Amino acid sequence: MAMVSVKPWRAGAFMTAVLLSGCAGLGTVGGVDNAPEAPAKKVVESKPAKPKDDAASQRYLPKQAYDAQGKKVAYVPAPNPYTSASAPVPPEAVTRFRTANGLMADEQYRDARKAFEAITRDYPDLSGPWLKLGELAEIGERMERAEKSYRKALAVNPENVNAYLALAMFQRRSGDFEAARDTYVSALELWKDFPEAHLNLAILYDLYMNQPALAQPHFEAYDFLTNGDNPQVADWLIEIRRRTGIETSFIDNPPPKKPEETVSAEPMAAEKSPEAENTEEKG
Repeated sequence: MAMVSVKPWRAGAFMTAVLLSGCAGLGTVGGVDNAPEAPAKKVVESKPAKPKDDAASQRYLPKQAYDAQGKKVAYVPAPNPYTSASAPVPPEAVTRFRTANGLMADEQYRDARKAFEAITRDYPDLSGPWLKLGELAEIGERMERAEKSYRKALAVNPENVNAYLALAMFQRRSGDFEAARDTYVSALELWKDFPEAHLNLAILYDLYMNQPALAQPHFEAYDFLTNGDNPQVADWLIEIRRRTGIETSFIDNPPPKKPEETVSAEPMAAEKSPEAENTEEKG
């Protein structure tokens, strides 16, 4: 893995990326309910990702809209395709997943691996267990198996946005920054309002690829989609704008204010005083 110099504030950014991506394989992004996702709508073969360019990611930035009066229109984020699946998860699968996850939390990795593998056999349309197998493979430093597990999760459920995060983080840890970028962009193609994909992509651009101007739009996107609830990201935005010199928002560009109606150019004639009128008469 390539060595990277990490500034103190950037180290915090890295840790946030890890935390945001650490829940991969659960039912929701950043969720606390240790349950697998709803069954995939379809099973597809994993296809090689098409190479992306750096401009591609900016096609998926949210935009603040304004009405005819110049007032902000409430932004409605696109729904998460992963959590909008309607098919319920069998209760037995939920129980077994939680048990396996508990074994993993207790560092009983061998038993956890066997438990997750059994779930994949009995419930082949669930992708969450494959993500956990990928994590376990990384813990055991079996990197090839880890990548195969993450890609298998995407093959089973191509709408599993957590799987994109897990794969991208694995690629970043492996030093393949361009592949990680492409995976994040693929996630945004699936769900353009994916806050964690925007944030992790921003950190990748800034911390690992030394491209702050490309990172700034995605920091802004995360801040916008989360209503500015993360003060640390707000601080990063201030810092990165100082470095890039770009003060114009990539997300919120209000329309120009309409000029006020001009007052008549002809000033009203001043009323003459009685003394002035008398003077004119005498003249």
